[in-house]
Amino acid sequence: MRRVGVVGCGRWGLKHLQALLNIQTDCEIGCIVACDTDPSVLNSIQLSGIDRHQHPETLVEIFQLDAVIVATPDDSHYELGKQFLSQGVDVFIEKPLATTFDHASSLVSLSIEEGKMLKSGFLLRFHPCIQDARSKIHAGRIGAIQAIRYCKKSRRFRNVGSHALDSLAIHGIDLAEFLLKGQTPLRISEVLGDQTCSKLTLEYPSQLETHIEVGWGANEDVALLEILGASGKISIQLANHSAYEIESNGSEPCMVHSTHTPLEGVLLDFVQGGGSSVAASTGSILRTIKCVEHARSKLLSSGRFDTRELKR
Repeated sequence: MRRVGVVGCGRWGLKHLQALLNIQTDCEIGCIVACDTDPSVLNSIQLSGIDRHQHPETLVEIFQLDAVIVATPDDSHYELGKQFLSQGVDVFIEKPLATTFDHASSLVSLSIEEGKMLKSGFLLRFHPCIQDARSKIHAGRIGAIQAIRYCKKSRRFRNVGSHALDSLAIHGIDLAEFLLKGQTPLRISEVLGDQTCSKLTLEYPSQLETHIEVGWGANEDVALLEILGASGKISIQLANHSAYEIESNGSEPCMVHSTHTPLEGVLLDFVQGGGSSVAASTGSILRTIKCVEHARSKLLSSGRFDTRELKR
């Protein structure tokens, strides 16, 4: 029986706890521990069957854990990841794995040294509509991909220490690699915005581009993935896990059956040992972080700044 802890029990950490409860039987999870340094956060958890602990440094030893999920603010991921890997447990770190490529590479090296699994939160790879659409794309349903558009806007306000590129745009970059069978961008042809709202354009071989638009504090929630092919287009409303649309000589709804949400899917993969072929590899995770770091370096640390890199 696996024993799993969740460190950081705010809005997203609570979703991890609920997802673990939902897959507890499937994964043979014997113990789930919520850990947060804020006692009021722990006291507010209304879920049953959850142990509680306030100190991350003693979490693994006291509860004899096999695995830890880190769902804390971005700038704490590296230190917590290093701590838990050094304590000999498998570690799942919400994206980004770390806020710099060097720190992310260090975590990957440590996981190899310790012989422990290291995963990150690219849950959209486990979205049932994206998986179904990907199989249709690779079967030639809409022809060769010409462009990808990812839009994620939230009415929520930005958490302190978060950057729109690290927390939101990173999903779009990873999905492009997932859909394009591991292709990586040749260059960043455009990056606009600031920590709260950003636009990013990545250029791939054959003049294919991925357009990413993300931000907090929006007037309405938007979560959309569009894939434009030579002979059609696929549109996925990411909040919908059971249906999406293909446009090719008319509009065609595609129904998809799934027993798990994307978050449950990515946690199943982690807790059961990471055997899924769709999960982001460590190499893919590092490439994505390097791209984000490069894009972030083009934005000023404060205020709003627009910059364009001329295509060579």
